[in-house]
Amino acid sequence: MPQPIDEKRDLLIKVAKLYYIEGRSQEEIAQEVHVSRPTVSRLLKATISSGIVQIRIDDISSFGIELAKRIEDRFGIRHVIVAPSSHTLEESKQNVGAAAAIYLESFLENGVLLAIAWGTTLSYVVKNIRHNAYKRVDVIQLLGGIGNKTMDTDANALALTLASAFNGDSYLLQAPFMVKSKVLRDLLMDEPHIQEHFQRLANANVAVVGLGSTRPELSAQFRSGHISMEDAQTLRNEGAVGDICGRYIDIDGHPCETPLMDRIISATLDDLKRIPTVIGVACGEEKKDIITGALKGKYIDVLITDRSAALAILSEK
Repeated sequence: MPQPIDEKRDLLIKVAKLYYIEGRSQEEIAQEVHVSRPTVSRLLKATISSGIVQIRIDDISSFGIELAKRIEDRFGIRHVIVAPSSHTLEESKQNVGAAAAIYLESFLENGVLLAIAWGTTLSYVVKNIRHNAYKRVDVIQLLGGIGNKTMDTDANALALTLASAFNGDSYLLQAPFMVKSKVLRDLLMDEPHIQEHFQRLANANVAVVGLGSTRPELSAQFRSGHISMEDAQTLRNEGAVGDICGRYIDIDGHPCETPLMDRIISATLDDLKRIPTVIGVACGEEKKDIITGALKGKYIDVLITDRSAALAILSEK
């Protein structure tokens, strides 16, 4: 007679803990759960195929650790992780996302409020987060939504998915990231529910942000239709190398006050600096300027990037 599903899962969990946590042999486990050793072997395989046991490999090389230490020493940042680069940018983003997910899972404490922005690299972070039944983390958006055009990178979708993985509540900012005019932005910022959102955001313990580029081919704002090719060129002409939560900075970390700033609904750079730990994620040699600006401006406390970006940053005098 086959076992009920709940009983079989409980047996798989018990076998997994005995083998992977307590280090018991398959023979010892067989005696304890009253099955044969070959059955234990099949059960251990089932713990992996069912997702009860999830294997991760820390593939940060010794060279990556050396690069991280050099960046920490040069910029005085608290912690740096340098993941491997791959043949394509998307694969490199996956590597950085996986490294960031592992870091978040170990770093986040039960009961913290985690703030999140949006972007393609951040979407890889969220995709790599594993469900944790023993931890509760609430998640709050740092900036407004970008609409339906790129749902997988939208702050609303990322916040919902991340909160679900950590058994927490999600606090969504029910407003667009960018509106047509300063007048409309100011009116929306006066709305009680939006004021309440930013008051709650002031209590965030940790934030995870992407580091955006002013290069159109790399810009989430350009892909989402919030800025035009002309806007991107104007920003670059004014010295902006990229943005953090939609706030543009130059390579030395100085804010670039452009008319676009009057139309966005997001945390400010000063808001970010008040959050105890801000984790920045970005990869690719093309992101070296915005990463450098974020480091020089002291907007991030932890950097998670890839080898090609790290080498490019360190090659600059």
